[in-house]
Amino acid sequence: MDWIEVLYSDVIPWLMELSDPSVRYWALTKLLGRAEGDVEVVEVRRAIMERGPAVEILSHYAGDGCWEGERSYYTYKYTSTHWQLLLLAELAADGRDERITAACQRMIDDVHGEARSTVWPCFHGNLIGYLHALGHGQDERVRQFEAELADAGDIGKWRCENNDNLPCAWGAARALWGIGRIPVDERSDAAQEAIDSGVRFLGRFKLREGNYPSSGPRHRLWERLNFPLFYQADVLFTLRALADLGRLNDKPTFRLATEWLEARRRGDGRWNGASPYGSRMWTQLEKRRRPSKWITWQALYVIKEATNSRLPSDIVRH
Repeated sequence: MDWIEVLYSDVIPWLMELSDPSVRYWALTKLLGRAEGDVEVVEVRRAIMERGPAVEILSHYAGDGCWEGERSYYTYKYTSTHWQLLLLAELAADGRDERITAACQRMIDDVHGEARSTVWPCFHGNLIGYLHALGHGQDERVRQFEAELADAGDIGKWRCENNDNLPCAWGAARALWGIGRIPVDERSDAAQEAIDSGVRFLGRFKLREGNYPSSGPRHRLWERLNFPLFYQADVLFTLRALADLGRLNDKPTFRLATEWLEARRRGDGRWNGASPYGSRMWTQLEKRRRPSKWITWQALYVIKEATNSRLPSDIVRH
């Protein structure tokens, strides 16, 4: 991709529009490399909690760490607590908000108190990821969740009962996303080994084609570009998790998948996308049947990281 073309197109200003503060935040930090203390980053973090999807999600908070109408933290999909915290992390919401704080504490308490014989890499990856992303990953019980997830990769080899006890690409990708939220200097040796294990597993197959071990045909979402996803993964989500860890260039199959992603770019420099579970959420993140800002920033981020490109941080200032 010609980054000069990207810089002088209208794509970056489009992603930076004030009407979509969460997308603007990710464009500032992931594409333009702005620091958290940057004036515009501080302003947009405040805006995320004043308008947009995060505000709508939080308007359905019911108290005591719960959302309206839920039967448990996991059901109903996708309006209960577990899924809202995942979405709020993806939206870069402020985890200091008292509702988010209470919900994170509830998740830590409930999950720690459960008698579980099985660790689901997709669930644990999401749990660890949003707790750290929202600023609630310092609890010692979260260290236990991290150790359990690492064992699921090192000892369990990413196997999943819902996949006929075969290694699961969704679970491995979700685990990498979650571990990627742990600050580098706080990652245990076991967490690093889990990263290496996940990268090896995902790199042994054709990522774009999704020919990973499966009890049935490849899921229809794999080669679509989707956002948001929940316990699922697709090509883009997997590449984004690898990009966060700086591992996109580890395996030839990752490069081929990145090239495929770049080829999906529209003539106007944007990407189309889908929101397959939008009707089951409290709010849609963007309008349907239009180029997707969410898919576009993520695709640009993956390609930027794969090519080790650096975009000037002062390209767009409002």
